[in-house]
Amino acid sequence: MAFIDYYKVMGISKDTPQKDIRAAYRKRSKQFHPDLHPDDPKAKAKFQMLNEAYEVLNDPEKRAKYDQYGENWKQAEQFGGFGTGGGGGNPFEGFSFNMSGEGGMSDFFQQIFGGMGAGRRSRTRRSAEPSEVEAHVSIDVWTAILGGELIVSSTYGKYKLKVAPGTQPGKKVRLKGKGGTKSDGTPKDLIIVFDVTIPANLTDQQKALIEQVRRG
Repeated sequence: MAFIDYYKVMGISKDTPQKDIRAAYRKRSKQFHPDLHPDDPKAKAKFQMLNEAYEVLNDPEKRAKYDQYGENWKQAEQFGGFGTGGGGGNPFEGFSFNMSGEGGMSDFFQQIFGGMGAGRRSRTRRSAEPSEVEAHVSIDVWTAILGGELIVSSTYGKYKLKVAPGTQPGKKVRLKGKGGTKSDGTPKDLIIVFDVTIPANLTDQQKALIEQVRRG
């Protein structure tokens, strides 16, 4: 069964530490976001595949099963493990996940664009589509501290958000049904993740004010 190596989708090696998975996803999502490739009809599907890879590799238990059983990790999760993993090596060795459309196709891509070749296509297992997508939004430190409002633009539309005072880096806001739809038409949630930007160049007056606040 043809499938994409999630590690190659994420642009990382198999021995990447668990703590670095999220950072790799953030870097990759900026590179492959559909907004950056409006002329590529497959950009949205590739971005969804990136989210699918992140959903598995960011979960230590799912990642462990994926590492052991390869494309059969979901069956192993359901039945508590069996035999040895995929065997026979990776059928897509050398696959390059890029925006030019080259490379292999997972079950997800087969479902959208059709399989590559005949044979066992009728027995291909469908990969579960993620029920949500993440979008990282940068806010300045002042907005994070004091709160405010902002307009978020995404592939799925523009949304007005309120930022609560004291918002911490990594805080998530769920927008129900605003993350597009699955292939069966079911709506997905859009998860907004706030990244707080720390100013690098402060005036002496700003530094003095911040120091005053720190001292209380």
